[in-house]
Amino acid sequence: MKLFIPSVKWFILNNILSSFPSKHIRIFLFNKFGAKIAPKVPIYGGCEYRNIKGLHVGEGSTIGHRCILDARKGLYIGKNVCIATEVMFWTLHHDYNDRNFKEAGAPIRINDYAWIASKAIILPGVTIGEGAVVAAGSVVTKDVAPYTVVGGIPAKPFAQRNKNLDYTPGKFWLHFV
Repeated sequence: MKLFIPSVKWFILNNILSSFPSKHIRIFLFNKFGAKIAPKVPIYGGCEYRNIKGLHVGEGSTIGHRCILDARKGLYIGKNVCIATEVMFWTLHHDYNDRNFKEAGAPIRINDYAWIASKAIILPGVTIGEGAVVAAGSVVTKDVAPYTVVGGIPAKPFAQRNKNLDYTPGKFWLHFV
């Protein structure tokens, strides 16, 4: 029975609530499941969740379609963060040097005003600095400094972002899903 209840919760979360047509009801229910998501944060449909209780999302942030949000070790997403479609966050993996393939991992932190482009992968223990940008398709294995643009596999810095711009989304932004 102990294994049955978490499996049922996982099924409800990832197969019913994840695609529920109202973002407002979806966020309300995610918070009831133990997440800490600011009101009015659009989390688009089809995302997959691992340990929703470890998920924290700040106001003004957006999470795109079909992301994998692994919060088993903790996933903190700051304010006004833009996460595009199909981004993967992995806080837990296996130790390939252990004969029993035991679990290893660490929390992920995405600081305010960061932008994670489509299909990027963020690995355990990574901190993305304030205002940093992760290019599409990148695999981030190490921390990213504030206002730095990284890309590639593994992600490496290739540009700096202007620190003097206002990266707060405007009031005209309208989320439909």
